[in-house]
Amino acid sequence: MARDTAQPSGGDRHRRLGIPRSFKLHGHLVTVRILQPSRWPHSKSAVGIYEPNKHRIDLRSDLGETELQQTFCHELGHALLDEMNHPLSHDEVFVDNLGSLLHQALSTFDSNPTG
Repeated sequence: MARDTAQPSGGDRHRRLGIPRSFKLHGHLVTVRILQPSRWPHSKSAVGIYEPNKHRIDLRSDLGETELQQTFCHELGHALLDEMNHPLSHDEVFVDNLGSLLHQALSTFDSNPTG
């Protein structure tokens, strides 16, 4: 009997990691792609990027689960600030801190609190 060696689809990975395939900001649909390194069109030193003119976040698939989630939150920070035309969007230290806080909040979110 042949074994099924198919990899999960990109949508399955998005769902498993809690990363959306798309979301809206100011009425714009922002898409999120998780790309294999061989298909990565950006700088090799970048692991994630937000392209405001395309309303798109790209993430590299060769990151670990937590690093991928943190990178998504970092790029989400860029997207939020860019949509507000805020100059801090270009401040990587600020966006790193914002992304870390977003990741912590989202990864510890309790949808069914007790007490």
